[in-house]
Amino acid sequence: MKKELIQEYTLRITQASRSELIVIMYEIILCDLASAKEAYAAENPELYDRELAHAGRFISELMGALDYSVALSYQLMSLYVFANKELTTARIRRKPELLAGVENVIETLLTGYRKVSEEDTSGPVMKNTQQVYAGLTYGKGTLNEMYVNGNEARRGFMA
Repeated sequence: MKKELIQEYTLRITQASRSELIVIMYEIILCDLASAKEAYAAENPELYDRELAHAGRFISELMGALDYSVALSYQLMSLYVFANKELTTARIRRKPELLAGVENVIETLLTGYRKVSEEDTSGPVMKNTQQVYAGLTYGKGTLNEMYVNGNEARRGFMA
């Protein structure tokens, strides 16, 4: 994943609600799958493995976060198990065409969770984070991010 994308996702995570965090995780998985395909086409097996391993960690995190008091969790688990199995098979056998099924599942779930996150009014999960304001700088047509936070020592995740 490119440095700019990492910075973008980091910023979004600090401001995200619970459902938006899931949306971000799905987007990262899809980004990792696209990067893995590019790495395979460029004949870079190390990057291919690394990107698929990264996507697998996110799928494992989604599996571990399921709440089994909700019936939908069992259906989600079966989809995650399928995606994880296909991901592992594509990684071991070096067959990126197997990633199409994983992409299909994740894109379908992403569409649904985007709708849910639009209606989620719970607010950000992380409290006491830096407030980020974006504005135009003196550069020609560039947009730089800057933050204003008077109490720097008290920021971060508060469980």
